[in-house]
Amino acid sequence: MTSYPVYHPYGQEIEKVNKKIKENNNKKEESTFIAVSKRQQVRTPVTGNKSLAASSMDNLVSVLKPDQLKQCGLAYINNGIVRTIVDRSVYFINPERTDFVIEPNDELTTGLDDEEIKKIEKQIEDDTLTDENNQPLELNKLRQKLTRINKRVRLHSSLDKLLASTLIFGRGALKVVRFSDKDGGEPRALKHLSSLRIKNIIADEQTGQFKGLEYDDGKPTATGPKKYKAEELIPAFNDDYNVLDNSNFSGLSAVWPVLEAANTIDVILAEDMPEVARQGWSKFGFLYAGTSKKATIQKLKEELEAGTFIVHNEQALQADVHDLSLDPMKLINVIVGLAKHMSIGMNLPLFMLFEDTANFATANQVMQVYKTGVLNRYRTWLQGILEDYWYDPILADHLGIELKDVISAPIRIKAIFQDINFETRLDVITADEKLQNMMVFTNVDTAKDIDRKDIANRLQLEQNEINKAVFMQRNQDIAEQAAANKQGKPFQKKDDSGGQQPGKQSKVPSK
Repeated sequence: MTSYPVYHPYGQEIEKVNKKIKENNNKKEESTFIAVSKRQQVRTPVTGNKSLAASSMDNLVSVLKPDQLKQCGLAYINNGIVRTIVDRSVYFINPERTDFVIEPNDELTTGLDDEEIKKIEKQIEDDTLTDENNQPLELNKLRQKLTRINKRVRLHSSLDKLLASTLIFGRGALKVVRFSDKDGGEPRALKHLSSLRIKNIIADEQTGQFKGLEYDDGKPTATGPKKYKAEELIPAFNDDYNVLDNSNFSGLSAVWPVLEAANTIDVILAEDMPEVARQGWSKFGFLYAGTSKKATIQKLKEELEAGTFIVHNEQALQADVHDLSLDPMKLINVIVGLAKHMSIGMNLPLFMLFEDTANFATANQVMQVYKTGVLNRYRTWLQGILEDYWYDPILADHLGIELKDVISAPIRIKAIFQDINFETRLDVITADEKLQNMMVFTNVDTAKDIDRKDIANRLQLEQNEINKAVFMQRNQDIAEQAAANKQGKPFQKKDDSGGQQPGKQSKVPSK
């Protein structure tokens, strides 16, 4: 018997569907898990803003690019630890108003003994020192001029800005704005220049000395960036050791080595810690409501969001709960470890950042090492900057000589900073008491040591009155002695009460 195929109006469509189902059944299911991308915090390589192969003394290299310097500035703005380390370093280097002292030039005192040096120092103190032409140097007027200028230009606050910029970016500068020549030409203000706008450094090709810089002030000019000479500036360069080829006067940022640590702390505080706080009170889990009623499911969702107990009669209700929260102390310990790394990398003792140390004696020794090492180095560096670019031009103007001749002047102006004591007041008084017993210190010295200027001034006035009274009494005794000798009578010295002192008669010497 011959069989004929049964015709179906949708036979072809049904065959296609069956074929598709078969293909899907044979097809392997691919994984839908996707790896979470890691956050990129890699610093860009240090190459400078010029090619090293083409660098020379007239085309110096900057170690960090402008966008890298900007990252350092943003780290100071955004990260509290970076700002604390930079600010405390600045405050320790320049704690109070910057002062000065006028001293004999080393050339003048070389080969002299202590007595001759003391004599010159006494002449400077009394304003009796003269130059080689026997003309008075008028040092009191110089002191008044220096005090007036430092107050006018706000030297202390300007130096704070200079130090902060130099530590953050590696270099900084202050522009000396002067009065016109007819007004005396004295400094009028110190304008802080943005380190990011310093374009190029001008150096002497023979000696390599700093000659000036090119500065972009943002104003459109046909000649390009402004050029400032060294005489118009107070420049500063941090760790300027010419590490890269011809990177003189580039300086090295103190923030750059710890930038990754600062960025990591920022990410932890901005992203990880809020996530830990959100997961701290709530768990992650799967809930099977046991029913398909939307009203019941919605009610369970609202109760779960409220975080309350649920009373129900759903036998099939199941919950699979997982604790995905992280101990927040682990992140805090990471932050503390990174902060210690940043403190060490930026030359600040850990005690200055973590003040909860239990051993004060150890902390005191650490601070003494910091004072005699890092702090003295920074202050010596700043002293050299101020003497070369600030005080030497003022001294040259006062003496009426060329700036290059200041090195052979009879005097020099030296910047000084307040001494920092980490000892307690009791330790200072105990040590000063021993020095007083040894006739090394006076009461005035001790009062100054414990920072009681009011007591020091009172004691100094009392001592001056005593010295004045002793001087007058001595002159009176000399006058009476001379009168007695003239009349041929014995001289009788009176005590403080006006009576005669026994055994104090002095016979007139025989002729």
